[in-house]
Amino acid sequence: MDDRELLLQQLDNALVNSPVVSEEKLALMMMLCFQLMSSTETHMINMRASDGRTLSLKLEISSVKH
Repeated sequence: MDDRELLLQQLDNALVNSPVVSEEKLALMMMLCFQLMSSTETHMINMRASDGRTLSLKLEISSVKH
């Protein structure tokens, strides 16, 4: 098992065995993704689920004018 697979297995075990509700688990994973985006100077992540759906996270500046 390589480092990537080991890390994925550890994350999966932590999420599966956690009593935290699913919505909080998703929020945690999104926060981790935003931290990774910041550290890699990336602005968007697309994650494909096994059923074909895509979860997209995008950092952008709000264009709301007051």
